[in-house]
Amino acid sequence: MQKNERQGHIRQLIQAEMIERQGDLVDRLNALGIPVTQATISRDIKDMQLVKVPTGTGHYRYSLPPEKQLAPLEKLRRTFGASYRSGETMAYFVALNMDPGTAPAIGTLIEQLRDARIFTVIAGDSTILIICHAAAQAAQLLAFFDEIAG
Repeated sequence: MQKNERQGHIRQLIQAEMIERQGDLVDRLNALGIPVTQATISRDIKDMQLVKVPTGTGHYRYSLPPEKQLAPLEKLRRTFGASYRSGETMAYFVALNMDPGTAPAIGTLIEQLRDARIFTVIAGDSTILIICHAAAQAAQLLAFFDEIAG
């Protein structure tokens, strides 16, 4: 199983259950047929930036950090306008010009939208290229990005 799949399962588990220890995660994942070691879980916890929060009963449980709990669309709305410079379309393509260094993070948020109009997203340092399934969809996406940019 790939790391992103395993981390998706971890995300689901900590949102659905009270997971207090790394060992609990190891046990639950193994019970789901996902073989992991505590060392792997430790790396995943660090990579996912999980935090321990009080449960109100004197215990602590793993949780996503507050900024990771936002839906991708909300994260995109909060960050897009501050770094967006311009955009244009050509046939199936949308090119977004962003402030230097911001395109990789914004590109990831766009991918996380799982928008059916988008075939793929390619992000450089300050430019994001979005390839759509149809030319009309490219125009719709550019209108959407212009709207959320304010």
